[in-house]
Amino acid sequence: MIKLENITKTYKLKNKEEFKALDNINLTINEKEVLGIVGYSGAGKSSLLRIINLLIKPTSGRIIVDNKDMLTLKRKELERMRHTIGMVFQNFNLLNQLTVYQNIKLILDISNYTEDKEKRIIEVLTLVNLLDKKDEYPSKLSGGQKQRVGIARAIANKPKYLLCDEITSALDQKTSIEVIELLKDIKEKTDVTIIFITHQIDMVRKICDRVIVMEDGKIVEENKTLDLFISPQSSVSKNLIETDLKLDLNKNENIYRLIYKGNTKETILSDVIKKYQINTSILKAQTIDIKDEVIGYLFIEITGDKTLEAINYLKNNKIEVTQYV
Repeated sequence: MIKLENITKTYKLKNKEEFKALDNINLTINEKEVLGIVGYSGAGKSSLLRIINLLIKPTSGRIIVDNKDMLTLKRKELERMRHTIGMVFQNFNLLNQLTVYQNIKLILDISNYTEDKEKRIIEVLTLVNLLDKKDEYPSKLSGGQKQRVGIARAIANKPKYLLCDEITSALDQKTSIEVIELLKDIKEKTDVTIIFITHQIDMVRKICDRVIVMEDGKIVEENKTLDLFISPQSSVSKNLIETDLKLDLNKNENIYRLIYKGNTKETILSDVIKKYQINTSILKAQTIDIKDEVIGYLFIEITGDKTLEAINYLKNNKIEVTQYV
């Protein structure tokens, strides 16, 4: 388990003013979960990730990893703890002068890996489906293949935690999904805890169990992934979800956003129209997958004397209803 307690990170600017990149962050990361951290650029996501393995040292606060305070450890113990935390970077960070095999072996050498190194390299390259590329140099690989090498390198010494920093941001949609599927496969086979940083909320819904939303160095929302998509609370999460849904609607007090599980909308809508004699116009309907669940979004214009009663009826039938204004 990882616990961040009252974490603050402040930078001094050239004009002697201070910039607070992280502001009193409190967060618990449970073992074997996939935690998503989302937010726009500059929200503090990457700073928070690098605090965990002390690539960035906090100005104040405590970092507890497996009941050990990282900031109080001596050098050798800190290095040992760092080896339990793997990291995958947005821009791959591979050494171009080394082959794929050598890039992974270097990490095993640095971490003083005591088991059979060649066997482990073959294992991880097989896992990421790149065994045939082991003697290639990074310059010969595609972006997706480079990221697979980055993942193989990060898990080579069998870390307990895996930090993923915007690892799909530089990839196209198809390759991004392939990388997500690879992470899901690794999670299933190793039980590694994954902390997944991104501004792409469509990637979050494919893999994460829980999500925190960041803005201006603060956590502004925290929820299970499914609940976040059903009932987003912060303006950041609402905007990210709308971007994911590719909405292009003019907001209006007569337009309502309906969110529901599964395929319940047809019968419920039919019932409510008959019961309350309202006029409806469906503007957009879409379903999305959130791990093993299907969530439906319906944007509908409702008019009529009994609109309020109709809305309450929908809510009583477990449909999330909000005005799209």
